[in-house]
Amino acid sequence: MTPEEERSGDLLDVALADEIELVSDLVVAASSSPRHFTPDEVDELLGIPGDVSGTPSDVPQTPPAE
Repeated sequence: MTPEEERSGDLLDVALADEIELVSDLVVAASSSPRHFTPDEVDELLGIPGDVSGTPSDVPQTPPAE
């Protein structure tokens, strides 16, 4: 089997590639922040809409001082 034939049989998972890109974007953002992100901030960075259940989040917007 030639290398070209091997490449044509490579598994391409578009959803996985998208997830890897999102995680890498999150890692870059986290590396430039002096603190941990809240779950709401992570959702915002990943482009996930706010709390869709209509209930307020019980996660504080500002982490406690260290």
